[in-house]
Amino acid sequence: MSDLKLSIAVLVSYIIFVLGIANIDAFQESVIDFDPVFFLLVALIVFSELVVTGNLISAGVRVSYYMVISFWVGVYLLLWVFYFGNSRPLQVQIIQLLLVAISAGLAYDVGKRIGRVDRTLEGLLSSVYPNRARNLQDARDLIDGEITRSRRYHHPLTVLAINLNKQESTSQETPAYYKALEKDMLERLAVAKIGQILSDYARNTDMVLRDRDGSFILICPETDNKNMSILANRINGAVLKSLDVDIHWGSASFPDEAITFDDLVQTAKQRLHNISDAQNQ
Repeated sequence: MSDLKLSIAVLVSYIIFVLGIANIDAFQESVIDFDPVFFLLVALIVFSELVVTGNLISAGVRVSYYMVISFWVGVYLLLWVFYFGNSRPLQVQIIQLLLVAISAGLAYDVGKRIGRVDRTLEGLLSSVYPNRARNLQDARDLIDGEITRSRRYHHPLTVLAINLNKQESTSQETPAYYKALEKDMLERLAVAKIGQILSDYARNTDMVLRDRDGSFILICPETDNKNMSILANRINGAVLKSLDVDIHWGSASFPDEAITFDDLVQTAKQRLHNISDAQNQ
């Protein structure tokens, strides 16, 4: 955590420094006059790296430091050729290019550390509420095998999509920044607990999956919609008892309602959202 604080401090100090010297009239007249597009590019770099890189690393994707810097240097070179042209002296272009590379490196470092913290937090939550939920994107081969088996032997299979019914806190005593952190932590804990409940209620032959949007997908071979409704209500009762909050769910059956896994998930999630919208109205 101390490394993350240091990285953020360095990035913020760097941005303040660049903006500061750019607003000194004497510096602009005698040293360098930055192009306004340069500042827009730096802002885009910082935003993209903090959001995209952090999420990619949190999801387990390896992002190279050199690849990030090379990408943004390439973007600047394209701007140099097709936009800046000869509107700025060569030394100004080179200085802006170097500052773009530094911006990309510093922003990448912060995004990388945020992603690592996020992954560590997810690991801690999994240890608090152990479950057998798999990442949906990583379980594609197992999913395809299950769908193929059901299709070959003409056996029913039902997909259940589950989302936490998120409720807004009405308390006004806690500062806004603490509320945001508290809300995020409580939602993460609640989602981890739901994963544990699903693992407890699912059969050994069922597959418990977690999507990137935070929803859970339960694949139940040899199960129709009627039996899935019974299971979903039991899960909802367990979640309500443990967390004092209910869930939204929707289901879809193979082969009556869809014949591919993606269509099953889409149908189940559409029903989930319809129920959620109806309850919120």
